[in-house]
Amino acid sequence: MNELRIIDFTKKKFDCGGRTFYLQDSLSFNRYREMQRISIEFGFSRTFIDLWKALDRAENFLNKVQFVDVAVELRNAKVGVASLEDKDDPAIRLCGLFINEADEDISVIDEVKMKDKIECWSKELDVSPFFHLAASIVPDWLPAYKVTTLLSSKEKKEEKE
Repeated sequence: MNELRIIDFTKKKFDCGGRTFYLQDSLSFNRYREMQRISIEFGFSRTFIDLWKALDRAENFLNKVQFVDVAVELRNAKVGVASLEDKDDPAIRLCGLFINEADEDISVIDEVKMKDKIECWSKELDVSPFFHLAASIVPDWLPAYKVTTLLSSKEKKEEKE
């Protein structure tokens, strides 16, 4: 079994799959616009907890015979789950905007190239540094994540009591 390598992004360069990737500090206008879209998805994507809460709300609406609200909750849950199948994780896609090969046109967003890079990374590299990089790119994401996690843990603890 191969050990996954951990990338040190402070070096601004790494090799993977016989290719060299460079971490850039700046973005083109097109990539900046895409970063804004992905950042929102990253910040608001549905987690398992979100999905569980949506199903819980749907169950409560069913108990109160509020069928329209049930339909809305179930539809939202389905959309959240379906979006996970459509594309790579938003955190990794954020990184793909800033990590490029020397010959890559950084003024455009190339979804095929993005998928190719992510596929390459997934074969050899540990995901943790990528997640940390993405969290550092999205302002206020980490504090919000911590608050959400604490609230969720508190709710679970209260449910058990």
